[in-house]
Amino acid sequence: MGNKYYFSVGAIFKNESNSINEWIKHYLHHGVEHFYLINDNSDDNFLDSIKEYIDRDIITLFNVNESYYLGRQRNLYNRCILPHIKETKWLLMVDVDEYVWSKIDINMTNVLKNLEGFAQLQIQEHLFGSNSHIKQPNSIVKSFTKRGVDALMKLKYIVNSSYEFSSLNIHHADFLNKEYITDSKKFLIINTEYFINNHYCCQSKEFWENVKCTRGDSDSYKIRKNIDFEYFDVNEVEDVDLYNQNQNI
Repeated sequence: MGNKYYFSVGAIFKNESNSINEWIKHYLHHGVEHFYLINDNSDDNFLDSIKEYIDRDIITLFNVNESYYLGRQRNLYNRCILPHIKETKWLLMVDVDEYVWSKIDINMTNVLKNLEGFAQLQIQEHLFGSNSHIKQPNSIVKSFTKRGVDALMKLKYIVNSSYEFSSLNIHHADFLNKEYITDSKKFLIINTEYFINNHYCCQSKEFWENVKCTRGDSDSYKIRKNIDFEYFDVNEVEDVDLYNQNQNI
């Protein structure tokens, strides 16, 4: 039986109404066909931003409301998204502040078609800062264009559902066949020319204080502080490559 989709995205989110529409449009522009989204008890107006995509069967939405514990995000991935993995040839697991793209081709499916022998691709990230924004701007990609110099080994991943996986974790997926984890022909950190993850972690001061510092993360109700903002707020070089790719969205 064939896959319904060639390329899909899975993510968990909470109170992302300010940017989730742009995030979805980004991935549609870059070749994604479907989204498996876990709403982690949001209390903002996120549904207004995504209802049209639900109605068009572009989004499969899971609503969860349960207490925090270590390993919660992984368990929600496995309960909600893993049972659907065979619906899609490739599945990218990211957060809603992460924008994966390719320098080779705007349509990432064209890149993936040349990588079908691989089982799991690990993607490095560029960490983007605030660009000194105090108020949250309308666009993530167009407004936050400064980042740290080097790509970071804080990895996210794409899995090929032709292979079997026992768990979808935050930074990697567990193979059913444990031998693949050491097989560079199946499991590799992909060159940044192929894929890179633009991670817009801190965004504006307003977003950090009103959203990041109040909602916690998916595993625990972690209280973030201003000193954490300063750690993530790296603005060392200007990078408008994704901005240029996304101008026609």
